[in-house]
Amino acid sequence: MKTALTLSALMLASATVAQADPLTLDLPGTPERMRFTYECSDGVSRVVDYVNLPDNDLAIVEAGSSRRLFVGVIAASGAKYAAGAQVWWSKGTDASLLDVTKGDAPVAECQQIKRGSRG
Repeated sequence: MKTALTLSALMLASATVAQADPLTLDLPGTPERMRFTYECSDGVSRVVDYVNLPDNDLAIVEAGSSRRLFVGVIAASGAKYAAGAQVWWSKGTDASLLDVTKGDAPVAECQQIKRGSRG
């Protein structure tokens, strides 16, 4: 079974972001969607929508009016997602944002403060 996943609904959930053309991905499986809010050491609150499918995992990381789509990559532990030079890595209620061009130290260490669900 294939599911057409339209990311515009996830990516444009906030009224503060300008309208954009929808992006639809025709991927196999039924998506499981989860939303978490994290407070981070850089003073930024980040809302993350996780979209999990049998063969694909995505994380949409929102910080203020900025949204970025991260794609799941292999991790020794936890869930790791990459978008260009940035990496979002979560394990349990902790997460880290890294910029691989700036070395191994996280740009921000984050703690989950709220869990929600998206159907």
